[in-house]
Amino acid sequence: MKKRSTLLIFVSLFILSLSAFAQDAQEVTKAPYVEDFEKAKELAAAGNKPIIIDFYTDWCSWCKKFDKEVMTTDKAIDYFTNDVVMAKVNAEVDTALAQKFGIKGFPTFVLTSSSGEEIDRVTGYLPVDDFIKTMSDYQRGIGTLQAVLDDALKNEDRSLYYKLADKYKYRGDSENARLWFDKILSGADKDSLSGEASMAIADMMRRNKKDDEAMAAYKQIIVDYAGTDFEGKGMLYVGHSHRRVKEFGNAIEAYNSVMEKYKGLQFAEEAELYIAITYKSKGDTALAITAYDNFVKNWPESEDVGYANKQVRKLRGE
Repeated sequence: MKKRSTLLIFVSLFILSLSAFAQDAQEVTKAPYVEDFEKAKELAAAGNKPIIIDFYTDWCSWCKKFDKEVMTTDKAIDYFTNDVVMAKVNAEVDTALAQKFGIKGFPTFVLTSSSGEEIDRVTGYLPVDDFIKTMSDYQRGIGTLQAVLDDALKNEDRSLYYKLADKYKYRGDSENARLWFDKILSGADKDSLSGEASMAIADMMRRNKKDDEAMAAYKQIIVDYAGTDFEGKGMLYVGHSHRRVKEFGNAIEAYNSVMEKYKGLQFAEEAELYIAITYKSKGDTALAITAYDNFVKNWPESEDVGYANKQVRKLRGE
């Protein structure tokens, strides 16, 4: 009897495991999309709908988060089925389309008319409710670049200036972006909004590959905003700027300075991870593995632990 009971338990567990495996194997339902912009325009014209172009890359973690957490929701499925046409475009494959729209970050979601004329865009991740509301507002002319420009011309509001400059920045219009960022900085104290504007100007220089100007801008931020979070951000980006031009030794030195100044804080966590990334970029496998292992040991609660462990396995050829 005891053997029979044991056998029944084993069989039951086996069946349950098969059931769980089958459920895991099922494809998760996602909101509908096409992978070709021209096809999207055909569908949009036929249905008299706007288009949302989702510019992504294979390495973009926020793009994957959007696919996993937004595209699988009932609200997104309903929205992309009935209200708009979505085109998912890999910006590193269809480089011509990405260049046409001046894509500077990922993910970027460009809302267009059915004929493909831009209405406005969102760069970065948004939860499903915020995403749908933002895009729906854009369709009604709320919060678009033109609407914000009209408001900024009527009101001396530095927060409006920033919002407008940011929109120009992510459209690749550095000239107009700089004009409005400079209006924020003109005659203002070194407050949080001027700090954000200073970081944004430096970021535009970096994205436009003006490396020397970007480096100088980040170093000035460290001086101007000493004792604030902008100092830490500036220090990190000095490291990033060195790493960008393959000055790996200087990059590691900059990251070590951040770790020393911000022990136990988020800036130190980020700097330690980038030390490992820098060693990997340099081609020093042994030191990269050690650095990633140290990161996991020192920051066990970090959301980047999984990424660090994955890099170690790759470097070890596992």
